Amino acid sequence: MYKAAIIIDSEQPTGLLANSVACIASGLFLDGKDYVGPEIQGKDVTYIPITKIPILILKPGNRSLFELCKQARGMNLKFMAFTKEGQSTTDYNQYEKRVSGLPLDSVTLVGLGVVGEEKVVNSLVGSLPMLR
Repeated sequence: MYKAAIIIDSEQPTGLLANSVACIASGLFLDGKDYVGPEIQGKDVTYIPITKIPILILKPGNRSLFELCKQARGMNLKFMAFTKEGQSTTDYNQYEKRVSGLPLDSVTLVGLGVVGEEKVVNSLVGSLPMLR
């Protein structure tokens, strides 16, 4: 069984926090055949695919997003780091220019998404507090 978690900087204003979660989810589940269900045909509408696995929305607690990101990489989880550099532009080309070639420790992380085997994800995020 798979599981996903989005760990977010809860100090962001509500609009930026919601934007971060949306951006992370869109990137994390891109090409995620194992994580996303098929379209569902209603009577007068087609319902778009949504995830078929649990997604936790968490705060980093007393851990840094940078530390969690490095740990996710070491655990071979699929992960997606979301940066302030990406959040502060509406032009994807500008975002690409801002972060291309930069090491992780030179950007400002505002969120992290991970997906993988439930047991592995739990070992990374099991002690993190829920976003409320």
